[in-house]
Amino acid sequence: MSEPATPSPPQPFSERLSDSLQQIIQAVVGSHRPPPRRLKSLLNGTWYGHPLHPVITDIPVTAWILTALFDIIWLISPAHNSWAAYGALVTVIVGLLGALGAIVTGFTDWSDTYGAERRVGLNHSIFNVSATTLYIVSLILRLLAGPGDGVAAAIIGFAGLASVIYASYLGGDMVFVKGTGVNHTAWEAGSEEYEAVMSLDSVEENKLYRVTAAGVAVVLLRQGTQLYAISATCPHAGGPLDEGTLTGDVVQCPWHGSRFCIRDGRALTGPTTVNAPRYDVRVRDEQVEVKRLGEH
Repeated sequence: MSEPATPSPPQPFSERLSDSLQQIIQAVVGSHRPPPRRLKSLLNGTWYGHPLHPVITDIPVTAWILTALFDIIWLISPAHNSWAAYGALVTVIVGLLGALGAIVTGFTDWSDTYGAERRVGLNHSIFNVSATTLYIVSLILRLLAGPGDGVAAAIIGFAGLASVIYASYLGGDMVFVKGTGVNHTAWEAGSEEYEAVMSLDSVEENKLYRVTAAGVAVVLLRQGTQLYAISATCPHAGGPLDEGTLTGDVVQCPWHGSRFCIRDGRALTGPTTVNAPRYDVRVRDEQVEVKRLGEH
């Protein structure tokens, strides 16, 4: 008799929490809705050609650093520097408004992560939410006590700044160590010369083909007499576009649903914020040849 299968160990709490949170976020932003998924693309930054989250995070970080400076000035001489207390109140509010946008866009980006980057991202969000909560408490104390009597509010603000600085460190770790959100086609040099990739008579219409040019994977499509080619690597997370879904002249990445126009590589739907590198295609001696085009 065969031995009974060993039951798999229970999933860690952080992983269960991440699974649940990602499902909720994906439902809210419409990750699984039919294209074009405008809300998700807006929050990802697809329409701007740049992730939206890191742009917005500069607002609360800068505002709360100014808050700390104003609080220090006020604490040195409360009687003579009441203006600094008012300045701290204003910058706390500005930071909180920016934090709301950073949280929404950050969670949207995080909902498409997995593995180590997802674990770091969860800690990143916990410290950011903690900082926001501390500054909400600090704001309430400032409003209740008045700008001339806010020692407790200032101390809580310092704790909030420490929390957001550590969260920023974790955010940097996600990008520069884990590679989250980095353009996965940035180092695809391609070739400046045309290179034959397959014979014309073997290319069927409306079928995606994965070919290689100068060591780079390229996805090729024939529609009528026209041939199109873009990088086969999704810029968002490296998904294989040749295994994606083709609808007309639009290919959807099988990993996270990013959509690209295969005619020109233009990004249409998030989470990608970067266009797919495009290739010029020609037919010579019944051979399909491709060449990497410049940035567009």
